[in-house]
Amino acid sequence: MTVILVSVFLVFVANTIAKVTLPPELQEYVDEIHSVCLSKSGLTEDHHSAYDIKHKDEKMMCYMKCLMLESKWMTTDGTIDYEFIEAQSYPEVKDILMAALDKCKNIDGGSDLCEKAYNFNYCLHQADPENWFLV
Repeated sequence: MTVILVSVFLVFVANTIAKVTLPPELQEYVDEIHSVCLSKSGLTEDHHSAYDIKHKDEKMMCYMKCLMLESKWMTTDGTIDYEFIEAQSYPEVKDILMAALDKCKNIDGGSDLCEKAYNFNYCLHQADPENWFLV
């Protein structure tokens, strides 16, 4: 089920304003990975929901790293697996996702994997702010 998250990063403007309705098992997985990464990052729901991608926050950056590692978007050595992301994309959002990904293939690696995950997500946000949201 971890590969299903791949299609979720860009699917919504916000959790409550879905442009694509997820099947119940996918929503359940998204909720599960969100909880796992909140816990691993030491975040609360309030901190997560109040976060603005325009500001670097160490805990949120590490939350993004967790999401990317758990979804297999990024390997433990920090390689972003663009081919995997494309291959596992949810068909209803593949065009949206690929358009944003094409703009984010040359991001700054940052000082660690947390910052790299942030830089990638920030790029995706800049590429398509209407469709980007953080799980």
